Amino acid sequence: MLDFSLKVLATALVLLIAACGSRSRYPDSRPAVLHADVSVEVENHNWSDITVYLVTSGLPQRLGMVTAQGNANFAFPSQRLNTASNVRLRALPVAGEAYTTEPILVQPGQAIMWTLENDLDTSSWSVY
Repeated sequence: MLDFSLKVLATALVLLIAACGSRSRYPDSRPAVLHADVSVEVENHNWSDITVYLVTSGLPQRLGMVTAQGNANFAFPSQRLNTASNVRLRALPVAGEAYTTEPILVQPGQAIMWTLENDLDTSSWSVY
């Protein structure tokens, strides 16, 4: 009886060790971008300095300011993306009404290029 118990225990131990060692020695070749920042590149054609906000779950978070006729680059951590991976950008000119984009679908590691026109309603964005 003791001999049978030792054989079962030894077999179970061998199977357990084999299961632990079955993982590949080579890591996944895909880059891990789960926590990569999302960059926002803003080109301002407007005649006013503009404060740029990131809007997630209805809450605006200031990214920074872009000067009139200037360019600026911002970044935010991908943890700010909500579960649907969409955000909105808001432009608040020093003089004038705020403009908010429609939802933008973006993934960690991607970039948003936002071109602000003098008439903010004609502004455009793209994700790459």
